[in-house]
Amino acid sequence: MTGFRRTVGPAAPYRVDALAPGVTVRRLHPGGMAGPNGEVHADVPGGQTWSEAVLLGTPEDDFVLCLPDIRMPPNQLWPMHWHDCWTVVVILEGNCAVGDWYMAPGDAFVAAPSIEYGPLVPGSKGTRLLEIFGDLARSSGGYAPEYRDHPTLQGGTFAFHPRAEGNRHNEGRSSLPLDGAAGLWKSRLAPGWQWDLGAADDPDRGVVRATRLALGETIAPRARGDWYAALVLGGTAEVAGRMLERDDVLIAERDATLPAISGAAEGAHLLELFRTARAL
Repeated sequence: MTGFRRTVGPAAPYRVDALAPGVTVRRLHPGGMAGPNGEVHADVPGGQTWSEAVLLGTPEDDFVLCLPDIRMPPNQLWPMHWHDCWTVVVILEGNCAVGDWYMAPGDAFVAAPSIEYGPLVPGSKGTRLLEIFGDLARSSGGYAPEYRDHPTLQGGTFAFHPRAEGNRHNEGRSSLPLDGAAGLWKSRLAPGWQWDLGAADDPDRGVVRATRLALGETIAPRARGDWYAALVLGGTAEVAGRMLERDDVLIAERDATLPAISGAAEGAHLLELFRTARAL
């Protein structure tokens, strides 16, 4: 199985506009679950995904928080695996089974560093999800050696390692139940939902938060002490005279002054990301 690519993505962002010094708005690519040009329908053994990523941080930082937007074909199967950083999976469109949980839009799944989970199996119409990595450099993780010949893992760069002690109890399984599993959590993006990617008193922890703004409700302008992003999941928000809609991502660099964010029309549903708690 050679001559194809397992995952494809854009050569450049769809659109990036400056709003203020150190503050930009970036629009994610259109196309929904299928990808901008139907890429997930490519006739590739094991299926082909399409993805792009928003990065919070610079190469000079100790770590970069990564927000990948991933479009996956129907019924594709990604075997059980782990990432060596905090991982948050959020379903945007369609459905996706993670282990024994058939996730729907707005559901969120959290895995602690190096904890194995899965498999991931998109629903019959495919899925679009976010797979947020608290530390991009440690996100590659790995697959157990028995998955080396799996069709979905051909034609890509994947790491295969023996399971560490904390995952040895998964040997002999092809799917993992989530309820009560150590280091794995089922959740949902309810207003005010927040997840700390690390100890609650660690200033270097990343933070992911769901925020809903009613019409006219405002997040006051302020200087962010670290990289910050807000993805519009629904509704509209106004920032510096610009109307942000679904799939717009507002990004503020470290120490940039972020203008006020106000709910417009029917209000706004935001997924806020903070590289570290200094951006709160």
